[in-house]
Amino acid sequence: MRKILLVAIVGLLPLFLFATYTFINPVGPTLVPIASMLENPELASGEAEYEIHLWRSVDEAISMIVTGRAEISLLPVTVGAQLAASGVDIRLAAVAMWNGFFVVSRAEEINSIHDLVNKDIYTLQAPGQTGDAILRGLAEGAGYTMGKDIRTVYVAGPEAVQLLAAGRAEVIMVPEPFASLAVFRVDGARKHLPVEVMWKQLTGSKMDIPTSGLFVSADLDERVVDDFLTLYEKSMELSLKNTDETAALVSEKMGDFPIPVLKQAIASTGYVFKRAPVIKEEVTYYLDTLRKLDPEIVGTLEYENFFAE
Repeated sequence: MRKILLVAIVGLLPLFLFATYTFINPVGPTLVPIASMLENPELASGEAEYEIHLWRSVDEAISMIVTGRAEISLLPVTVGAQLAASGVDIRLAAVAMWNGFFVVSRAEEINSIHDLVNKDIYTLQAPGQTGDAILRGLAEGAGYTMGKDIRTVYVAGPEAVQLLAAGRAEVIMVPEPFASLAVFRVDGARKHLPVEVMWKQLTGSKMDIPTSGLFVSADLDERVVDDFLTLYEKSMELSLKNTDETAALVSEKMGDFPIPVLKQAIASTGYVFKRAPVIKEEVTYYLDTLRKLDPEIVGTLEYENFFAE
């Protein structure tokens, strides 16, 4: 009788307790919030288990999401919005990183979009990431044509810094810690036009820019979503309290990235965790503003099913 009762109780337990879910995160500054998870794997275990996979290109991340090999993903908010608009059934569950993009050059002062006319801007990965989306919106709003008046070249973060150092790139637009690395390694290089300043020039209003978001598969059990977000927030809190250990771990994952530069970049980047219900209004405003300037940036995104609530 006891055995039958035990079997019955086990049968009532939610299946998600016994499952392992895959979380994908890019190699770069977004490693900072999960440093404690990477250092202490038990922090990636809550009501369920989570396997962390580090991606190195947007194409790799998209492939894993589309094929169902990743249930939880950290992506540029604009890229996640584009995927959702194209029919990929994902939801924005939280924003974990704000601002942190800079234009870097060793040329003259760069104070506005007008200073970038007739220049090649070397920036990250592929069209649609945060800096690229705002640059495009700012250019179109000022009456310039991207690809003609202002040109973008997509490269990896380390490559952008190398090109600037070699004199083959005049201007790069990169997130931290690559912006600080460029200033550290390239004589005369300085940061210009933080992305939040670009936004103010674009809209006339001040706003922190939602750079990186946690996206979840639409059919993922809400208890799993809540469980993972709780673990992620705890990891971020611990990682930011222990910046020496965090910088050392992130440096290793990024191929011995200079630790002093990482520590400086951590201090100048907005690592603030906010769940979807709290930031729904500002993210909607952010994406709507970009879409009005250039419909291709976000596409036909329906907000009704975009936020995990």
